[in-house]
Amino acid sequence: MSVKPATILKLTLLGFILVAIPLAIGLLNTMLQVDRLAAQMQKAVQDSTQAVESGRLITTQALSMERSALQYLVLRDEGILSRYQSQRESFNQEIQRLLGLPLDSALAQRLQQLQEREARLYRKLQLITGETTGDVEKLDAEEQLSSLAASIPFGVTALISRESRRMNKQISGVRQLLLWQAAALIPLTLLIAVVFSVLISGPLRRLGAAIRQLGSGEFDARIKVNGPQDIRELGEQLDWLRQQLAALNEQKMQFLHHVSHELKTPLTTIREGAGLLRDGIAGKLTLEQQEIVQILHSNSLQLQAQVENLLNFNLALSQEHPPERKTIAMAPLITKGLENHQLTLKSRDISVNSQLLPLLVNGDTEQLQTIIDNLLSNAIKYSPEGSEIQIHLQQQNQQLLLDVIDKGEGIADEDKPHLFEPFFQGKSHSSGPVSGTGLGLSLVKRYLHLHGGTIKLLDSSRGTHFRITLPLAVQVNKS
Repeated sequence: MSVKPATILKLTLLGFILVAIPLAIGLLNTMLQVDRLAAQMQKAVQDSTQAVESGRLITTQALSMERSALQYLVLRDEGILSRYQSQRESFNQEIQRLLGLPLDSALAQRLQQLQEREARLYRKLQLITGETTGDVEKLDAEEQLSSLAASIPFGVTALISRESRRMNKQISGVRQLLLWQAAALIPLTLLIAVVFSVLISGPLRRLGAAIRQLGSGEFDARIKVNGPQDIRELGEQLDWLRQQLAALNEQKMQFLHHVSHELKTPLTTIREGAGLLRDGIAGKLTLEQQEIVQILHSNSLQLQAQVENLLNFNLALSQEHPPERKTIAMAPLITKGLENHQLTLKSRDISVNSQLLPLLVNGDTEQLQTIIDNLLSNAIKYSPEGSEIQIHLQQQNQQLLLDVIDKGEGIADEDKPHLFEPFFQGKSHSSGPVSGTGLGLSLVKRYLHLHGGTIKLLDSSRGTHFRITLPLAVQVNKS
């Protein structure tokens, strides 16, 4: 059984720590490499400076010592020999200092030869005593110091060049090492970050899915969110909320069913009674009485339609797919909807400009007819008298597009965000005699959702332009 952090905060902190560890190791290693390289460069600079200075001093002192030796050979002055002895001490000291540096074998051998040649010269000077004989002693080739010392600066320059190349190689090696380190640390850090992002975002996504499940009215599936303790506790609270909402939804449905049955019976009685009065069964009516009966009959029908819309909307919320799926031609449904509103269209002198392609969709006939009727009813309700309604049924890729456009006042900007909310009624002026319940567009959107379609309010220079989309049928049912 895997052990998980108690809270998402601890999981986040653990992720930050694990991401920081390789970065800290890389930073520390970089500092150590840079410090070591800086120390080596500092030592190389000091050695180079010392080598240049010692080489210069050896060359200068070798020339001075050679001159002093020649003077002594001519003058036989003990003061000159004493000065030579002092010079040779400094000379040998500089040679030893230069030999202490990491020299190549050729330069070290040349310095040792220079020391040996100087030692032979010094022994020669020590053997010469007394006054001059008139014969001038000369230095042979093996006793001359300046000729051999003259090549020392070139050897030092070669040493510095070689040390510079070594340092450049060392710098390149450190750079390469740091690049490999970065190439290893960056993917490792990203991998750790991705792992912990998944560990953190996974429970949050499942939590969001559970909230959307509740928002869409799906109360049947149990909510269980795995993850840190606080997320699991929140998931348990959401499941408790789901149970409460499911109970409330069940009570609401029972109440609506009860109310519908309670209302349908008196409404049917009122409608039938108004119909009997209108037909003169109870006696002949005056014109005023006939007008009152007609108002009763029309309003009873309107009230019954609103009750049925309410029931249909709540029933649609509990559905996950249309009650029936078959291949349906959309153009005849639009034609039938126009026929149902023919009297209203004529009474208000509203014309209809329709362009209908013979397109097929898969779905429920009653729900699709309700979608069309509600869109037509809205267009008629908000159209001024003598205006025109445009209806276009066309195809775009594998989608059916149905556009319904009226010439009314349009939708107010503040009403657009709430247009498809249940029971919402905007500020637009309606030309119809009776105000609706605000469920028409909500029912249209829900039915379209069940059919895999959408509804949008498009921009229009005048009036209202609704567009619905539905996937086209993949096959036609054969009768």
